[in-house]
Amino acid sequence: MDILGGMSSGGGESPYLKWKTGDMSFHNGESPIEFQYLQLDPATFLSGWGCYKQVSGYDFVWDKQFGVAASKPEEDYKRAFSAWVLPQGLSRPLLWQNMTFAETQAFNKILGLFWNEKDNNGDLLPVVKFTGAKKLQVGLGQSSELSFEFAKFAPRSNEFVIPSWYYEDESDNDIKSPNDGLSDLVNKQINDNNDLLTDEDIPF
Repeated sequence: MDILGGMSSGGGESPYLKWKTGDMSFHNGESPIEFQYLQLDPATFLSGWGCYKQVSGYDFVWDKQFGVAASKPEEDYKRAFSAWVLPQGLSRPLLWQNMTFAETQAFNKILGLFWNEKDNNGDLLPVVKFTGAKKLQVGLGQSSELSFEFAKFAPRSNEFVIPSWYYEDESDNDIKSPNDGLSDLVNKQINDNNDLLTDEDIPF
């Protein structure tokens, strides 16, 4: 629990990425950010259930296996996801984690762009291109439809280093993390890949 704020992320910077339909833009914390390309780490993907409670804030219950839905905790929970991503132009990755209609629909579509090919590309990570968004009427409220295209599989960017607090938080859980050993893999990829990329059109 981080009552003082800024303790978990190792500083005052928010580690989260989210989409705001009101502004029709992605935000890092309260600051809007713009990017064209997004690199994702499939080894960090989680699926589960989430809700927002007025008293306690966000609450997530993750599936034991990605994509295999566990029992719904309570009626007000919705399907949720979690993934570490690196937006183009940022010097650190962000945790994209939510259960909104716009974001879960977008993430599900992103998965379909590369899922069948990811195991054929070794340690390379998928890169997708954000091509825009439009507002949608969902029930009595408004949401968004986010559009992405597959760009390529690419070596892990040097900036794509997941913070240590994330692994420390995971170690507090009784459930074995599906990402055990990931930090060693991250360091190996960074050392092995360095500046191997020569594609000037895609910044990863």
